Amino acid sequence: MLTAIVAIIIFALLVSAHEFGHFITAKLSGMYVQEFSIGMGPLVFAKQIGETKYSLRLLPLGGFVRVLGEDVEEEERSGIEVPQDIPAERRYQNRPVWQRIIFAAAGSFMNLVSAVVIFALMFMVAGEAIPIENPGTTISAVVENGPAHEAGMLPGDTIVKVDGIEVDTWAELTAVIGPASVDRPMHVDVERVDEDGLVMTIPMEIQPELSEDGSKAMLGIYALTAERKAVGPIRGIALGAQATWETSVMMVDVLGDLFTGKINVMDEEEGLTGPVGIIRIIDESTQQGWLYVFNLAALLSINLGIINMLPIPALDGSKVLLLLYEGLRGKPIAPEKEGFLNMIGFAFLMTLILVVTFKDVMNLFG
Repeated sequence: MLTAIVAIIIFALLVSAHEFGHFITAKLSGMYVQEFSIGMGPLVFAKQIGETKYSLRLLPLGGFVRVLGEDVEEEERSGIEVPQDIPAERRYQNRPVWQRIIFAAAGSFMNLVSAVVIFALMFMVAGEAIPIENPGTTISAVVENGPAHEAGMLPGDTIVKVDGIEVDTWAELTAVIGPASVDRPMHVDVERVDEDGLVMTIPMEIQPELSEDGSKAMLGIYALTAERKAVGPIRGIALGAQATWETSVMMVDVLGDLFTGKINVMDEEEGLTGPVGIIRIIDESTQQGWLYVFNLAALLSINLGIINMLPIPALDGSKVLLLLYEGLRGKPIAPEKEGFLNMIGFAFLMTLILVVTFKDVMNLFG
């Protein structure tokens, strides 16, 4: 139940941000906005404010901004009444090409802005990770079912002695635990702070494991290699922008590998993920904590922004491409041709979603 609620909230917020980008640029450029809707399908709630109807619809997996003149054929089919005194220049098709390009790209831009804000909030709450040049022997993580885990070691514990030898740094700890250590259990003294703030020394017997290359013995622990430093809003936004940029570059690289065949679309680990897979990831993130949920929301927002700018008919990227073509050609592509392209693009996207969803379901029950 919690996963479903979190998924709905994330999708609704991301769609709202995307559609708000289209909405605000339409308003600022003087276009006549008939409706701003969050959700698709049957109407749940609507309120007319000025010339625009603001609505909430039943299905939270989409949304739209209806601008007068953007889809003339749809307007004629739907029979939506429009005041007769609307100036011709306020219709979508009569606005300058550059304004329509901004309108088409604004949704994806707002998704990237949303990611910056989410990342910034995360940095302001959790702090910035500052690398520790010479880590101590405090444990940041314990490998599940590893030697240290089996012995009862926990994250936050500090190793103070190994076989009676005092260790103060991770380098000293690594030097003491050599490959020969796998031949016998090691006596490790660990300091742990209890709930009352008291420090306890706990003796443990740990049998190290040899690494795959045989070069070192391993306890199954990780060093505390960074410490968190609180940051303010300005630094948080700067870090959020950096994280958004780096993540965007990585996603573009992955998309390039998908289109060139370097990565199989159906690959369980690296391939595309549909609605079922996304909900599963949201469920896993919810179990790990709210920071993981916020991180996932930022990643999905970036993903939505980038995917929408692909030059595939029915997506915003295709609209931008056709508008650039209109600007160079001096006149727009015929509406029936654009409608045909969008129909093909929509069919392609629906087929891709069905195929990827099938893959996700098979992985879920496989």
